[in-house]
Amino acid sequence: MESIRAAVHAGADAVYAGGRLFGARAYADNPEKDALLEVIDYCHLYGVKLYLTVNTLLKEYELTQMLPEYLAPIYEHGVDAVLVQDFGVFHFLKHAFPDLPLHASTQMTVTGPDGVRLLKEMGAERVVLSRELGLAEIQAIREKCDVELETFVHGALCYCYSGKCLMSSMIGGRSGNRGRCAQPCRLPWDLYESQDSVRGRRSLNDPSQQYLLSPKDICTLRLLPELIDAGISSLKIEGRMKSPEYTAGVTAMYRKYIDLYLEKGRKGYHVDAADEKLLARLFSRGAFSEGYYQERNGRDMMTLEQKNAPAGQALRQAQETVQQIRERYVDSAKKIPLSASVRIHSREKACMRVSDRNGHSCLTEGSIPLPAKNKPADAETIRRQIAKSGNTEFLFESIDIDLEEGLFVPIRDLNELRRNALEEIRREMLKPYRRQKRDVAAKEGIIAQKDNIAQEGIIAQEDIIAQEDIIPQEDAYGISHPRITASVCMQEQLEAVLEANRVGGVYLDLALCTARNAERTVRSGKKVYLMLPEIWRADTAQIVSERMKQEFGSFSSELKQSLNGVLVRSYDQLYALQCAGLCNETDGFEVIADASLYTWNRCARMQIRALGATMDTLPAELSFKELSERGCAGSEAVIYGYLPLMTSTQCLMRTVTGCKKKPGVHMLRDRKGVLFAVKNDCMLCLNTIYNSVPLELVSLSGQIRQLNPLSVRYQFTIEGKEETRRVLEGNLPDAVTRGHFRKGVM
Repeated sequence: MESIRAAVHAGADAVYAGGRLFGARAYADNPEKDALLEVIDYCHLYGVKLYLTVNTLLKEYELTQMLPEYLAPIYEHGVDAVLVQDFGVFHFLKHAFPDLPLHASTQMTVTGPDGVRLLKEMGAERVVLSRELGLAEIQAIREKCDVELETFVHGALCYCYSGKCLMSSMIGGRSGNRGRCAQPCRLPWDLYESQDSVRGRRSLNDPSQQYLLSPKDICTLRLLPELIDAGISSLKIEGRMKSPEYTAGVTAMYRKYIDLYLEKGRKGYHVDAADEKLLARLFSRGAFSEGYYQERNGRDMMTLEQKNAPAGQALRQAQETVQQIRERYVDSAKKIPLSASVRIHSREKACMRVSDRNGHSCLTEGSIPLPAKNKPADAETIRRQIAKSGNTEFLFESIDIDLEEGLFVPIRDLNELRRNALEEIRREMLKPYRRQKRDVAAKEGIIAQKDNIAQEGIIAQEDIIAQEDIIPQEDAYGISHPRITASVCMQEQLEAVLEANRVGGVYLDLALCTARNAERTVRSGKKVYLMLPEIWRADTAQIVSERMKQEFGSFSSELKQSLNGVLVRSYDQLYALQCAGLCNETDGFEVIADASLYTWNRCARMQIRALGATMDTLPAELSFKELSERGCAGSEAVIYGYLPLMTSTQCLMRTVTGCKKKPGVHMLRDRKGVLFAVKNDCMLCLNTIYNSVPLELVSLSGQIRQLNPLSVRYQFTIEGKEETRRVLEGNLPDAVTRGHFRKGVM
């Protein structure tokens, strides 16, 4: 509450706050229900909007049993919008609370106009874009989309694209998709050329510069004119785990400079260096950067060295700054000005009319005054008593007194009249925000979703998973899909897979998806699919389009003549495929949603299907029990592979050695000596960090059969030809992980 009050007093137009459930900052001091309702009222009294964060992924029982009961009273009380990551949550809220504005979280990893248009069609009023986008990309999105856009302008940056990170989840069991990220990226790391170079050789990075995955905080005061002119609707300050003083200080600074630009334009816009120093004293990870707005990636954006705590004069300056901000915005009470007129006449009830500057008004009656026996009431005494607004949010800026002479008015009657008037004006100010009860509608909404799921055909299949069996099977859409598939990223992996008779389908990485490889795959008796990149920015879409045109004629319906389907990795891609005419379930072309299009619940599965996917991939963070509750018929299960922990636009090689435009696989070592492969893709300018050991569910085939998925996948990433062949033959590595298959994440 203290931080929210600080933000309001410092000039915020809106505040995002999490409640006790489903927020992406599970370890923050989030308010309980009654306190959250107070927070909503507090913001509304000052003309500030309150947005609720429901920006985590929800399990089946959470969506069907907990979310309606949790959200209904908050909705009724007048929350202004809800921030959402989960497609199932998004669809449910749109159905159950149709007049509730929805914001698409940056966790949805929307990186271009395709994703923005998709979300707008689904009903989003605002889309929070990925933080990696440059100004030119944002401006291009603005020109093509008429929905509100929000971007981050100050605070912490993640190394990974938001929504694409499993590092904290897989290393320590604390999932960023559940608001519990332990931030292992902020710890020391070393980079090596290869696994062979780790032993007995120095790391590529200097030993004093080990914070390779820790970006500096961003500060964009100097870029505000460009951000505003690019068409960004809302400028977002990250800071819900920071102090109230940080919240107030940063908010006040951006309020100051936004207003300066709106008043004086570019010619009158100048940032005082002293203000930037003040922000740095509040918090920074070794100076600021301007984020990705003007550069794709770079060494100067990274912390690298550990920041020393301020000492001496710097410490005193920081303490003084914090104290000044606290006195101005945190400890002081910002009051709402009111005007009052009081009428006290004989033989009628005393009355008091109160008005604010926004046109709200109320009339409150009190007791009938008595004739004075001794000293009659005077106007000045009544004015002083009425003016005592105490610890309320209000302050009387004017009080008119209409007093008939010779009357006696007890102090307690004046106090009661004032107290009732303030309560009434408060109700009048908050009345426009209240909504009618939606409990029944919420429950009906969930029931409707379950019915729709049954109608959509996500139903139990036969017991299909036997590793020797590759006979195609049709799902409820009539799609015939191989029971065993393999995804490959290197030519030598493909060679091994083509020799494996038990594999019925192959997902080819973009670099491998050539006409020759596709033809060879088909000749080997296997189906062939294009595996799209994890990220779909404008330049990525252009690269894909040009390669497909070069190899197959076009990235449109002509692709169906050469390929059996596409593996989709982002929401942007789903919409792009729709526009390209590739999402037509009646022609047998498959559109498979990968695990990064999260389907933790049945409603999310249904929504992905409705958007054109013919199949989804089981989430990596759910347990066997949770997957059973979700339902796995019609899905694909990854049963082997090094799971991607991070997908980043940063490049470790560029950070450490400078860009050499040479793709490859390198090794990261953490402080415990554990090695993680990192692959740099120079064609798409992406880095992917993989888990230290592969996921292995092959030996749990009995439980996989119980889940009843449509198919299973071997996911090859960094393996050589011989290792790929051994895995397909059942000779699995000694060091493996079951991931979250046994326990899931909290």
